[in-house]
Amino acid sequence: MRLEREMKLSRPLVAAVAVVCMLGGLLSGGFSMKQVSAAGTDPGRTDYSVSGDRIVWLEADAGGVKQVHALNQSSGAGTVLTTSSSAKDAPSVGGSIAVWADKGTEQEASLNWDIYSANLATGTRIKLNKQSGQYGNPTTDGVGVVWYERKNYGSMIYHDLATGVEADLGEGRFPVLAGGDVVYKNARDGGLSLLDVSSGVTRALISLGGANYVDWFVFNGSHVLFKQKNGASESKYVLLNIKDLTAQPVDLTEMKPGGTEYAFMSIGGGQAVFQEDVNGAVTLQQVDLSTYAVKPLPAVPAGAKLIGINGSKLLYSKKDDYIESVELKDGNLPTPSPGTTPSPGTTPNPGTGSNSGSTPEVKIPVITGAKDSQVIGSAGGILSVLNGLARLEISAGTFKDNTTVSLAQAELETQALIDANGKKLLKAGSAWQIQASSPFLIPAKLAVQYPKEEPWTTSREKLGIYSYNPAKGNWTYIGGVTAAENGFVQAKITASGLYAVMLRDIDFTDLSGHWAQQQVEVLAARGIVNGMNGTVYAPKGILTRAEFTKLLAAALQLQPVQPDTATFRDVPAANWSYPYVEAAAKAGIVTGEAGLFHGNDPLTREQMMVMLMRAIDSTTGNKATAADAVKREAGLSGFKDNDSISAWARESVAAAVEKKLVQGSAQLLKPKHSSTRAEAAVIMYKLLAELKLL
Repeated sequence: MRLEREMKLSRPLVAAVAVVCMLGGLLSGGFSMKQVSAAGTDPGRTDYSVSGDRIVWLEADAGGVKQVHALNQSSGAGTVLTTSSSAKDAPSVGGSIAVWADKGTEQEASLNWDIYSANLATGTRIKLNKQSGQYGNPTTDGVGVVWYERKNYGSMIYHDLATGVEADLGEGRFPVLAGGDVVYKNARDGGLSLLDVSSGVTRALISLGGANYVDWFVFNGSHVLFKQKNGASESKYVLLNIKDLTAQPVDLTEMKPGGTEYAFMSIGGGQAVFQEDVNGAVTLQQVDLSTYAVKPLPAVPAGAKLIGINGSKLLYSKKDDYIESVELKDGNLPTPSPGTTPSPGTTPNPGTGSNSGSTPEVKIPVITGAKDSQVIGSAGGILSVLNGLARLEISAGTFKDNTTVSLAQAELETQALIDANGKKLLKAGSAWQIQASSPFLIPAKLAVQYPKEEPWTTSREKLGIYSYNPAKGNWTYIGGVTAAENGFVQAKITASGLYAVMLRDIDFTDLSGHWAQQQVEVLAARGIVNGMNGTVYAPKGILTRAEFTKLLAAALQLQPVQPDTATFRDVPAANWSYPYVEAAAKAGIVTGEAGLFHGNDPLTREQMMVMLMRAIDSTTGNKATAADAVKREAGLSGFKDNDSISAWARESVAAAVEKKLVQGSAQLLKPKHSSTRAEAAVIMYKLLAELKLL
């Protein structure tokens, strides 16, 4: 293993303190590299990882503590993701998500590490692991995160970023996640296996016995590039196409005695690169993933640090201030090309740019000529286009002074439509450009007709109005009320911009024919719930209090908040649920107990009903009268277990029953039972209906 070779550590010590560094940065365009410097020298930036235009690395601060940094090459925006004094390791990036191992809240002498993530687009940073453990080597594909615990034969853990749900993936070491698949080192032999996160199906990729083993590898979602070794310290590089079930491993080099060994490998969409010793000289080799042809690349300058592949370029840093590149061209030898991307230094700055690192696919909208432009005063007014095909209703007080406002039809020239999570939207209806010469002081209502044909009419509750973010090249759901006015979808807007009616139809493979299928799919279309890796929903999964709070915040469109002082002692700022719990606490939906929230506890049905009624009260402002309370209490008498309802929850349970948000089974309410993901989705759907948000 690489750290054992470079650092000459005994196996127990490696397992205890160093193994989290071994395969940091293995993803699309990722690589494996460990910087080793002489005592007393500053290695500068180390442990690079790249995905598209996003790059993360470790760099020591003024006090000598390594911090995690990120750079968006497209915008030049840099971010310092950490500032704490704790040890960090193995940074990795996928899309707009960065992950790393961190001593975090663990004692320095402890063997435990925490796993953290940061959304480079929003600046949100959370601790992912819900329990303490000897964790390390996290990787992400922007949808989920996988890491493993260094015990026995290794235990792999998958974390869904949208829901916070964790899943035990079983035995395995150094898992690498890309495109919903996990490639990992087998726990009991020297080979590799692949696991499909959505289905849970595992298959062997490389079976090696005796003294043969995979030393290290990189994985981009379609191909695995790895270095295979034997007991005589001989090694070779091998490539495997995982998408072709009939494909066999292809030897890129012969098995040859080990000279100087280099840990760098990187794999992109169509090319891969590895570094090896050829007749005593360090040589970069380029691999065409379609033909398996191998050819040498021009040498990078002496002392340069290799970063990884971004598109058709191999990135490297001759000095830590600037990134340069080698063009990887098909068919002929590439030539070095100097880069011009300066490092932004250490000024904290939330990242901007496309989630995938590519150029946004939605072009500037073309105004078709259908337009209404008016001067709107403090009394408000209505703009209408094409006989009411779209209208903008501006309430009194939206603008302080006379403001020029326009509503114009736009035509989208698109190749693809993606949301903020990088998921494709099914299709777009009409698009509208709204422009106001002053900021909105309160929201205005945009109402747009949707096509009177399938699938628009049959999928009415899945429709939404989305706003376009030109800096990121994606669309964000802002609302989708379709029950208020026949044939129209409505949403509140708070700013000028480009808006479009869109249909997002999401199917989960484990919900076909399920009693909660329709409600789950509606919530998924609105971005309120997500599946495991987007393909399965896991309806029988048990929700925790923190997970339900996040769903409730999403349904009510509460903006996440991150106050300096935590409301609950057991939900610190590093916890993944912190911004959602704080938002719910601010709205009066959660109160906790004696300063504790107990977010990891399973959610009981009576706790859920209390939170639901608080959500309704905070939204509508309606308060029950004494007569209402008496009537509702009488409604509980038909349930055999009504005496088991906690006193503090009784009023809310009675109100939820009256509003038909919950219903019993065989005359039982089961207030102390846990809530499943399917039950929570159905109740969340009923909540939206109650609040007239469907």
